[in-house]
Amino acid sequence: MWNKDKSLALSIWCVRLFTVIMVAVWFLAPSLFSHLIQLREEYLAGALPFFLASTYTASVPAAAALWLLHGLLSSIAAGKVFIPQNVRRLRGLSWCCILAGLICLASACYYLPFLLLATAAAFVGLILRVVKNVLEQAVAIKTENDYTI
Repeated sequence: MWNKDKSLALSIWCVRLFTVIMVAVWFLAPSLFSHLIQLREEYLAGALPFFLASTYTASVPAAAALWLLHGLLSSIAAGKVFIPQNVRRLRGLSWCCILAGLICLASACYYLPFLLLATAAAFVGLILRVVKNVLEQAVAIKTENDYTI
């Protein structure tokens, strides 16, 4: 039967899988984008340096987001949910999404589909800000209750 522990374990496993995929993309990006450019030569001729710059630049907030997400999930697995560190992690995750969205927005100047990624990243960043605000209030209530007799 599916339960919260299995769900948490799956989430941690997925973060680790995405980390491995990200590292693989670091090494495979030149050949992957060369292949894409060959398929769409008339539109993307000379765009390889731009794709690589976008990919490697966006990998910085992506790596930071994976690190923060792993820390958040590990904290939850340890039973530490309503703590200030998790609020900071969610804040950091939201900024990582917003930064990745800005990188994708700039990348849309040479490849319009990046606009969709920019919108999605900004929307996820907004959702994370809302969740961060909710958790921040929960931490404040928990702290107040801890000091109440």
